[in-house]
Amino acid sequence: MGLSCQLGRGKPPLLLLQLLILLSWGPDPALASPPERRDRAGLREVVLAVILPRNNTAYPWSWPRVGPALERALGRINADPALLPAHRVRYVFENSENEAGICSESIAPLVAVDLKFSHSPWAFIGPGCDYTSSSVGLFTTHWGLPMVTAGAPAIGFYDTNVYNSITNTGPTHKKLGQFAVHLQRHFGWRRHALLMFSDNKVDDRPYYFAAEGLYSELGSDNITTADLVLNEQAGPVPFATFLQDIKQSGRVVYVCCAWDTFRQLMVNFRKAGLPQEEYVFFYIDVFGRSLDSRPARPWAKGDADDPIAKEAFRSVKIVTYREPQNPEYKEFVTDLKADAKRLFNFTMEDSLMNLISGGFYDGVMLYAQALNETLALRGGGMPPGKDITKRMWNRTYYGVTGLVQIDENGDREIDFALWDMTDIDSGIFQIVSVYNGT
Repeated sequence: MGLSCQLGRGKPPLLLLQLLILLSWGPDPALASPPERRDRAGLREVVLAVILPRNNTAYPWSWPRVGPALERALGRINADPALLPAHRVRYVFENSENEAGICSESIAPLVAVDLKFSHSPWAFIGPGCDYTSSSVGLFTTHWGLPMVTAGAPAIGFYDTNVYNSITNTGPTHKKLGQFAVHLQRHFGWRRHALLMFSDNKVDDRPYYFAAEGLYSELGSDNITTADLVLNEQAGPVPFATFLQDIKQSGRVVYVCCAWDTFRQLMVNFRKAGLPQEEYVFFYIDVFGRSLDSRPARPWAKGDADDPIAKEAFRSVKIVTYREPQNPEYKEFVTDLKADAKRLFNFTMEDSLMNLISGGFYDGVMLYAQALNETLALRGGGMPPGKDITKRMWNRTYYGVTGLVQIDENGDREIDFALWDMTDIDSGIFQIVSVYNGT
């Protein structure tokens, strides 16, 4: 199996190499303790550098989705006299997109350097995409500044020898893999699994990185995995060939790909006449896009294949994040939608993607609490970032997304939901099991 962390995509871009060489000389002593900035009221300014995609709302961590949450978090911090007294928090924002609206691993480190030397931030918020987070995370580690995100789900960030500045208050693929291990143990499947994922090696490769989390954690539990790679951009998908591979390689199949591709796979599976009772397909759809219809019929497309797709989906279980159930989250989402419309003229739908916005909100609030505690011990001035990060890790905090439990490596424990067809006649899917990561 060739799955392993590829956050660097092989050779780093030349520009990133040049920046890393420049920074390897060590920080400028004059910049080690940035000049104190105060606002008009005489309050010491705490500057947060935000790097996120400005316009592409297909990203759960895009600025129109996360910006309203950060505005609300900073408003709450600055209105609380007991939280960061004599300080005022503000942010500066830069875009991580290129002209095509795609997260750019070349642009992100450039704007990070510009933000660092122009604004002397106390911490970085974001990025969200894996590749941009990788390059910026190397810099924040070198600078000794905290980086707080609810994106960057790739398992490679769990290596704290490289990324020891990152605190993730959102879902990660390592936790997804741990849920898969739980499923394997629960159903008594202890030996083999098959991973299918789409990967055309462009943009942020979300399906590849999700499969990587599964591969890593299943392997750590001595479960042998095989993999099949889908590339829809290379031409028609050879479903017949893939079904032969499935027949040879395993009965427990985890699939990470676009919904339409998965539905075609299942239609072909049913048409091939393979015994349904011998196979189970776990469709990894963490944001639940296939379940948007009410009631949820993830097999339905309104075409001639609906009947056979409905039959095929009897062998399907769908994995999503679990939406927080606490009343604070429901109120937060209501405010988030109103703020997104007012500030960005963006209409936010009810979606599991709102969990990411809540994760950023909770991340900023957690950072403010850790900073407040650190300042109380060390006195004035910007404290070492590692001291603040240390206070955020291995900690439990109650936020708008419910219980925020950060593990010893800076990753959040997350809850998952398992969906299954609960009515064969109607084909309706419902949550049948919940995995509480906390």
